[in-house]
Amino acid sequence: MRRAEEGVCDEVVRTAHGTAMLTPSLPLVWQVNAIRVEDSQATVAQLTAEADQVQAAFGHRKLVMHDERLGERLAPELAKAGWNVFRILIMLRRRPADRPEDPGAGAEVSRDVGAAALAAFRREQPFGWQDEAVRQLAEMDDRYTVVVAARDFASPPDEPACACRLYMHDGLAQVDEVGTLEARRGRGHARAAVAAAADAASSNGCEQVFMVTDAADWPKELYRRLGFDEIGATYEFLKLPISSRP
Repeated sequence: MRRAEEGVCDEVVRTAHGTAMLTPSLPLVWQVNAIRVEDSQATVAQLTAEADQVQAAFGHRKLVMHDERLGERLAPELAKAGWNVFRILIMLRRRPADRPEDPGAGAEVSRDVGAAALAAFRREQPFGWQDEAVRQLAEMDDRYTVVVAARDFASPPDEPACACRLYMHDGLAQVDEVGTLEARRGRGHARAAVAAAADAASSNGCEQVFMVTDAADWPKELYRRLGFDEIGATYEFLKLPISSRP
């Protein structure tokens, strides 16, 4: 996770309480403009002051904590200070899926096909009216392709309703960026795409395949049915000015 976080950024800088990952070339992509907190003794006052200083050029403030205990300790106070709190589950594939997938339901696709499918999904999100935000996310995807040998999977492969990405490095794999078009949900497309990506990772010698997902959202139940179990969590904290579509 550290390799991926740092590899896609323009600049990585040590701070008093962690590591700042800064990407001025992609200012609308919050995940590549964040501070990873590594000081287990840091206080909320210290971290908010550091975020204000380091992220002054951005409209948002974002803190990432791989230390689950640190995130648990600081979450109540950060929430009280107006930060959005996200507990992010780390789910490892440890069991067979609850049922086999239909052969060919999900498969690897070209970068162009995967990019188009994810762009269509992102345009349905609250930020999707911002063409520049969608473009910057696609550029982030291209950086992941270089840093962690990312590949694209979709279901159905000829006319994707869902796409996802597979990252691999040193025998470890992650399935990420899962997105299904709203009008075609509930038909097993996400299940098929994720399963195809995870199977490909195993076939390529990755002994461990994991995913990350918001603990408060429903996809974790799907991933459990696909054989992924929670093994821990990270925390993310986000504070941003409220903006609306013109």
